[in-house]
Amino acid sequence: MIKKYKALRFVGTVYKIFGYIILVTTILGAVGTCLSGLLGGAILAPLADELGSGFAAGSGFSAALFGILFGLLVLLYGGIIGISMLAAGEGVYLLIDLEDNTRQTVELLQKP
Repeated sequence: MIKKYKALRFVGTVYKIFGYIILVTTILGAVGTCLSGLLGGAILAPLADELGSGFAAGSGFSAALFGILFGLLVLLYGGIIGISMLAAGEGVYLLIDLEDNTRQTVELLQKP
């Protein structure tokens, strides 16, 4: 059987590759964001102690909490984008398979 729609197959594959790339970079970015919040809070805690009691009230904890929350936000947003790209690639393959199955059904129904 001849493979039709080579350009669409290429586009579907590109969507899937970009989806996986986005998912991997999202996970790395979320981990990096959480770590930067945690480490940044730990580094800035002694500085807040030197500046006085107004600055020391939970600065390390708030930086860590912000890092974790922002990391979760990055993970959520990137996950939605990555999964959408994977779904778009699969959707292209679904349409190609739908056309192929429809054509095979018509050919079988036209045989005597």
